[in-house]
Amino acid sequence: MLYIDIIFTLYFKNNYGTVNLLSKMVDETKINSELSALRISLDQIDARLRKTLIERANIASQVAKVKKAHNLSVFHPSREMEILRDLNNSDLGSLNLHQIWCIWRGIINANTAIQSKLNIIIEKDIKKNNRDLILHNFGSINNLIEDETPIDSLSKEKNIGSCILVIQNDSSSLLDIDGKKLSVIGALPQLQNKSAEPTLYIIGQQDQLLTEDDTYLYKIKIDKTKTTDKKYLSTFLQDHLDIDSEFIKKLSEEFYLLAIKGKIDNRLNKVSIIDEIQCIGRYATPIIIGEEVE
Repeated sequence: MLYIDIIFTLYFKNNYGTVNLLSKMVDETKINSELSALRISLDQIDARLRKTLIERANIASQVAKVKKAHNLSVFHPSREMEILRDLNNSDLGSLNLHQIWCIWRGIINANTAIQSKLNIIIEKDIKKNNRDLILHNFGSINNLIEDETPIDSLSKEKNIGSCILVIQNDSSSLLDIDGKKLSVIGALPQLQNKSAEPTLYIIGQQDQLLTEDDTYLYKIKIDKTKTTDKKYLSTFLQDHLDIDSEFIKKLSEEFYLLAIKGKIDNRLNKVSIIDEIQCIGRYATPIIIGEEVE
């Protein structure tokens, strides 16, 4: 009897294992078949994308010729923000804005490099996280140049159309910008969290492209004999001149940075606490999307 039980047990285990193996093979075949069908669809989409990207690159080459003929800058951050805003107003399906913008940045950087590689000057003492932000935005396809005197280097650059400077928002280099030959033309990150103040400013030739939402930057020199701080200046502008600032930042003992939507008229030149005011740039206002930004 024991012998029969052993034979039955061995027979059952062997056949049950075979059934399990066959069932597993059937399941794997079904999964592989489903994946193969989906991958074929992806390959077809990739082929269409490849064709579209090549077509876009060819148009970018034509844009480069027009810019060169008219001595225009290669880099136009306002144009990039127009693309970003269009994406923000579109149905992105299962992608969020941050994800799709990462894809688009690669396309933009590649197309910019077709026109001419950017020389991106940065300060020697720039923080690591800010350096990483620059690399994330512009990619490794462009040239990153560290410099101890970045404003001087940019001013002396012969091919200014393909050269920019990226500085921190508290950089003393902002004091040397006149808004004419060199101007603040962009801000990073282009997708921001709840903070209204950019982390980095992009300096270069004036960007002639106006967008529907631009921020103007003013350098204000304060009368040192008058007691003034950031909070007082903000309240004063609001109460006396009806000016709502995006933010005010102290650059030195006598200079402040004022960001505002739109231009300021000559009223500020008549304000007792202000000795001098100068517009040093304009940039397309970044999109604020809250905690989603990584």
